[in-house]
Amino acid sequence: MSKKLQILFFSFVLGLILTSACSILVTTETPTSNTITSTATLTQETPEPKETNILEEIVVERTPLPTALPGPIQQEVEQAVARAGLARTQILGLRITDWIGLFLSVIYIILGYLVGTFLVKSFIRQLSHQLPEGLDPTLLKRIGNDLRLIILLIIAFFATRGLSFLSAFIKTLLVDFYFILGIFFAYRVTALLIRLVEDWYHRKTIEENQEEELAPVITLFVRSSKLIISIILITIALSHFGINVTAFAAALGIGGLAISLAARDTIADAIAGFIILVDRPFRIGDRIEIQEVGTWGDVMDIGLRTTRIRTRDNRMVIVPNSIIGSNQVINYSYPDPQYRIETHIGIGYGTNIEKARKLMVDTVSELDVVLKDKPIDALYIEMGDSAMIFRVRWWIESFADTRRVVDQVHTALQNALDEAGIESPFPTQSINLQVNPQTAEWFSHSRRDDR
Repeated sequence: MSKKLQILFFSFVLGLILTSACSILVTTETPTSNTITSTATLTQETPEPKETNILEEIVVERTPLPTALPGPIQQEVEQAVARAGLARTQILGLRITDWIGLFLSVIYIILGYLVGTFLVKSFIRQLSHQLPEGLDPTLLKRIGNDLRLIILLIIAFFATRGLSFLSAFIKTLLVDFYFILGIFFAYRVTALLIRLVEDWYHRKTIEENQEEELAPVITLFVRSSKLIISIILITIALSHFGINVTAFAAALGIGGLAISLAARDTIADAIAGFIILVDRPFRIGDRIEIQEVGTWGDVMDIGLRTTRIRTRDNRMVIVPNSIIGSNQVINYSYPDPQYRIETHIGIGYGTNIEKARKLMVDTVSELDVVLKDKPIDALYIEMGDSAMIFRVRWWIESFADTRRVVDQVHTALQNALDEAGIESPFPTQSINLQVNPQTAEWFSHSRRDDR
């Protein structure tokens, strides 16, 4: 908050106090003499039991502010004014002691604000030296400004609470005003502190090369912290304004049951989102496949309700988290993006097995897209009906290159087998037809008749 806004806020508080003080006229009421109370007309009636209303249970009567007792300074002021013979003198409806008390309250506010500003600046300066370099310095500055305003609100509360000439209504109005602003600035300070911790932890993960791994944990910490702080501040605010939090929560529970039944899918998605952020089966940027859904691609965002996946054809698929939680997820990027591929090749019977095996391994090893430090093998795994089946396996750098690498390997193996004269037979079938003499004679007569 800038200095101009602080001056405006400070002037508004003082102006509100002065305006409320000048608007009060001290009036007293005396009972009239014609008021006669007759004991004969008074009848003692038994109170009828009232029906309990849920609204009456939630909204309770607020405790009135206690009457301010004169302090030592105020007593000395009253004695000095009485000795000067000005005890009954009034200006704009206020006594001289009331004006002196108002003046002292303004002095208290100004001095308290100056002392609080000095202490806050010293604390922020010391804290800035303790924090690691690279953090945003404006965050500490904003925290310091809000702390100064909170101190100003506390001092103004105690300073105006001792003013005896203020009515109960004005005091309640001022206390509510201070309380609302205090809750607002308290939330801002805690939110800025959470952001400061987030930035510090984020920089630490970058230094340790764990940014992608711990990013969901940071996101979960920030969201849960803000949610908890919001619940606490709302509970304090409800209690201040006379709301029975226990009864209010019970009433919300009855209505929340109906809402939860209507929004059970959304709630299930939110719970699954929290589980994904905690369990971390995948991270942003990982390539995953959700079985039984037929969706696979790169994870772009992990939200509380949905997860966004971009497919290879540049389509964004938005999958509810509950569906991800109830299906098997294959992660092709974590913990290691390297991937092994296999293919099956059939060669004709009678071919030299070791010669064919060496040819296949050497051909795959010569390709640049294949990892040289990983094993490459060709295993004779099956005696097929018309060919010997070999399984050829190799490793690549990333699953994203699977289709392109498979195309290059198949092309190289086919050319190498053709150049070596190794046949890759396809399945063949021989059909033998057996007929009896009568059927053969019938066929021969049919052919003669056709001619």
